[in-house]
Amino acid sequence: MQKIIPFKKEILFKNTIEEITSISMDHHLDREDYAVKGNFIVEGEYISSGKKDTFHFEIPYLGYLEDHYKVEDIELDIDDFYYEIVDKNKLSIHVDILVDKLAEKPLLEEIEPVATVKEVIPEHQEELIDRVDTKEVENVLTNDMELEEAYMTYKVYIVREGDTVSSILEKYQITEEKLRQYNVINELAIGDKLIIPNESH
Repeated sequence: MQKIIPFKKEILFKNTIEEITSISMDHHLDREDYAVKGNFIVEGEYISSGKKDTFHFEIPYLGYLEDHYKVEDIELDIDDFYYEIVDKNKLSIHVDILVDKLAEKPLLEEIEPVATVKEVIPEHQEELIDRVDTKEVENVLTNDMELEEAYMTYKVYIVREGDTVSSILEKYQITEEKLRQYNVINELAIGDKLIIPNESH
């Protein structure tokens, strides 16, 4: 996948610019995590007051990529470059930065179960029942399931553009009450991670 990042900058010359006779653009851009940083090198020749002169500018750049991309293998280059003279002593440059080999992160990240309720060893069940009354045992055995057979696994869902609480509830067939037991969902933002409970029997 490719992405274009536009960049514009005005460079002020000490003299008037009658004509740009030659110009070149180079860059020293690199990635640090989700930041793209470095500089552009613009140099060439121009005519001012009928005389030839040279120019050389190094322009710093700092930009950021969205965190829903995998950025480890990206390559950076200049896709397009053009310029225009403004007010006779300014050079306006326009650069399209090409970000190549981008990949989107998966919509859903599967992880190992982070919790289970399978904690009662059969030989210790009688000891447990001796220590609690009948009501407490009924509370432990939710929905009349035997405790050693009940367990819970979880998935982690990364919120994407266009997601709503309703769409997530419908996708995973769970109630809002159950989702709120594991998450704060008053406001969803792109990139938020939600714990999605998945009950199995």
